[in-house]
Amino acid sequence: MAIIDTEFTRMIGVDYPIIGAPMFLISYEELVVAVAEAGGLGAIPLPNFKTVEDLKYSLGKIREKTDKPIGVNIHVSGKFEWEDQLALCLDYGVKFFITSLGDPKLILDDVHAHGGKVFADVISVEQGLRARERGIDGLIAVASGAGGHCGTTPTTILVPYLKSKVKLPVVAAGGISTGAQMVSAMALGACAVITGTRLIATHESRANQAYKEAVMAAGPDDIVCTDKITGNPCTWLAKSIEDFTTRPELGSKKWKDLWSAGQSVAQVEEIRPAGEVIEEMVQEYLEVCQTLSGSVSTG
Repeated sequence: MAIIDTEFTRMIGVDYPIIGAPMFLISYEELVVAVAEAGGLGAIPLPNFKTVEDLKYSLGKIREKTDKPIGVNIHVSGKFEWEDQLALCLDYGVKFFITSLGDPKLILDDVHAHGGKVFADVISVEQGLRARERGIDGLIAVASGAGGHCGTTPTTILVPYLKSKVKLPVVAAGGISTGAQMVSAMALGACAVITGTRLIATHESRANQAYKEAVMAAGPDDIVCTDKITGNPCTWLAKSIEDFTTRPELGSKKWKDLWSAGQSVAQVEEIRPAGEVIEEMVQEYLEVCQTLSGSVSTG
C-alpha cells in the first residue's frame, strides 16, 4: 500500500499516521510489535511495569522483533520511577513520548538530545497553551468518546480548535477505529490518529477473552464516563463497573476486572490480528480519499 505522508509520519519515521494507543494492562510487546510492523506506531504505557527490570525485559522483547519506531506513555510524577524509565527507553531507541501526568519539560532536553519528540495529552485549549509554554512538540487531542481518560469536547470540535489556537501538530484521539473516521480527523487538521478500543479485540491484546467479547457486544450507549474509578473522568464498559465500591491500589490485579473502552465499540465486531486492523484502516482511508476526490467537479 501507499505511504501516507503527513507531518507526523515525517517527524517520527513511520509509514502511516496511526498510533496504537498505549492502553493500561492491554498494550505490551505483542501489540506494539504488531502495530509497528504494520507501519503504524506501537506504544506502551509505562505504568504497566511494576519495576524498571520489567520494562527492560519488555523493551528487549520488542527490539528482538522490530527495529521500527515505537512510543511510550510516561507519567512524570512521584508515583513512578520515571527518570530510570526514561533513561531505559532512550537506550532502547524510543522516539515518541506521550506525557499525561506531571511536567513534560522535565523530559524534553533528554528526549530531544536523542532525536525524539514529546507530545502532551490535552482535553482543552487551555491545557494545550500551557503545554506549548513548556516547549512540547505536539498535542494529543483526547476528545469525548475516547477510551480511558477523556475530555468532554467531540473530536470534530477539539482538533480544529487546538490546531487554530495552539498552532502545534495535533494527534486526534477519540472515536477513531476505521479508515473513514481517520479521514475525518485528518480533514479537521490532525497529523495522525490514535486507535485504542478497536485494538482491544485483537489477538495481540492482553485483555482477557471476556473483556474482548464485551467490547464486541457493546454499543456506544454501553459506555459510561465517570470519575469515581480513578478520580478523573474516564470511560468504561458500564457492566464492568456495576459493582465497583473501592478504587484498587496501584498495581492491584483488581484493575483487570474494570474494563475501559471508548464509544468506537460501535465499530468492533470480531477479534482479529492487530496488523490486519491497521492495514484495513489504511486501505479504507485510501479508498475514502479517492471517493471524495472523485466527488469534486470543476465544471
